Amino acid sequence: MSAKLNWGILGTGMIACKFAEDLPQSNTGKLIATGSRTQDSADRFVGEYGGKGVEGYETLVNDPEVQAIYNSLPNGLHHEWSIAAMRAGKHVLCEKPFALNLKEAEEMFAVAEETGMVLIEAFMYRAHPRTQKLIETVRSGAIGDLRLIRSNFTFYREPSMNDARYHPSQGGGAIMDVGCYCMNLTRQLADSEPTEMEAVAHLYEGNGVDDYAAGVLRFGDELLAIFTCGMTVESDQGTYISGTKGSIEVEAFWFCENEFRLIKGGKEEVVAVEESRPLYAVEADAFAASVLDGVAPWISSADTLGNMKVMDALRASAGVPVE
Repeated sequence: MSAKLNWGILGTGMIACKFAEDLPQSNTGKLIATGSRTQDSADRFVGEYGGKGVEGYETLVNDPEVQAIYNSLPNGLHHEWSIAAMRAGKHVLCEKPFALNLKEAEEMFAVAEETGMVLIEAFMYRAHPRTQKLIETVRSGAIGDLRLIRSNFTFYREPSMNDARYHPSQGGGAIMDVGCYCMNLTRQLADSEPTEMEAVAHLYEGNGVDDYAAGVLRFGDELLAIFTCGMTVESDQGTYISGTKGSIEVEAFWFCENEFRLIKGGKEEVVAVEESRPLYAVEADAFAASVLDGVAPWISSADTLGNMKVMDALRASAGVPVE
């Protein structure tokens, strides 16, 4: 692929910074502009990462130089501004979780179909070859028939009402913010949708947002999955996959920094996949391959809609508001 893709970034938060930092190390991407609510915020961002800073999201999505939009805005703004970008003729890489609920997600993909724009959920870890190798290994039957999956994604950050994660109207909470990873990976490993699911959650100071949660899912008659997630909890970020002939242990795999271990017959094999590009550069190149070369996306619309449906059900089960 020799062509380049001109990017615009919606938002200047933490994830936008990570994407902008990695993008120059991609093979295909160039940052053209970043849009923020204020000119000062946009200028500070581009002072560090390059491109031009623009005031207002509408200005960015209508910039004729921009071909693709990275929507890093809070969850509650994904629907509105992804649709606005597509109607302005821009392809969209939209941060996870994709929308506030299944209905919004369906509407977003309907607009993608109508406009012919590429729209992909930005589960960055799924684009990485190490994750693809993990899924391939499990589906190959290397550990026999799947029986148990235990997945965890937690972090501790000082709670703040200035953080959109603590606002129900913005689709806040641990299930949406990091539990979505657990659901996404578990469904891929199972290669099916859950037939039963239930979650429990701790609600932060009574505002309806889950700051940590746990749940269990059943896939048919044989496979059970357990997940834990949290925004105010320090623990490992591991996934443990057990089958009838072996197991796989994955430590802190969400950022694709580690290999995984295949344990079978009392022997352990370390499985590593070399990749020199940083995580978000890999994602940017995968997106460009879909836009420029018509390559099937690393995460399909059906996959995104399936994950959103599960997230809605889990939040409802746990008593978390589903906007």
